[in-house]
Amino acid sequence: MTLRWTLRQSSPAASLAAATLLAILAVGCQSAENAPSAPGPQAVSPVTDPGPDAATSGVAALDASKVLDEWPHAATSGVAALDASKLLDETRLPDLKGAARSLRDRMGPKGLLIVFVDTNCPFSATAINEMSSVASVLAKHEVPSVLVNVGEPQATVEQFYAERQVGLPVIYDTGKKTLAAWAVTSTPTAIMMDSGGAVAYRGKTVWADVGAAAEKSLKLPAGSLKFTVKGTGFV
Repeated sequence: MTLRWTLRQSSPAASLAAATLLAILAVGCQSAENAPSAPGPQAVSPVTDPGPDAATSGVAALDASKVLDEWPHAATSGVAALDASKLLDETRLPDLKGAARSLRDRMGPKGLLIVFVDTNCPFSATAINEMSSVASVLAKHEVPSVLVNVGEPQATVEQFYAERQVGLPVIYDTGKKTLAAWAVTSTPTAIMMDSGGAVAYRGKTVWADVGAAAEKSLKLPAGSLKFTVKGTGFV
């Protein structure tokens, strides 16, 4: 109510700030390149220049612009056009010790949970804080988890995670190419891969939804996976 009144009554600067907050509450945190350019489906700006951070972007060989041209609204429409199995092989990012491995190498016998985050977004903070609990449940069913921190300098990433015990591997991309390749436009975003490298879940970090998809992928009875945390739907 207060925010909506502000949009109607306040100065242009205050209205812009309130509108931005409402947008964040609706869709999560977005980078400048990945924010919607107009009302309607989320738009993503293709990233084709490897730039100075290519060494830690891990996806320089991917034609991210082609992915986005063919399927510009991936984050809100599904994942049918993404070659996720190929992305698992070609997305190769360093961990906090500098060792780079592909996401394929991080797969477990029954799949992999990938969660895209950053250190500034409050919704990402919720996901990061809860991931240890989520990961421990999935690990019992041979599904490991990994946090993919995106769009921030190496020093920022290293300092942030050095001050926390997140309880699972953290890899990072100092640029935005991984976001573009996977057609992710907001953080946090969860993507669960099944044992065959296909997408079993893609969406918000609402752990009940992740769990339901995991149960189906793992052929478990409904309600088998018990998470003690709720996650966030950005609202």
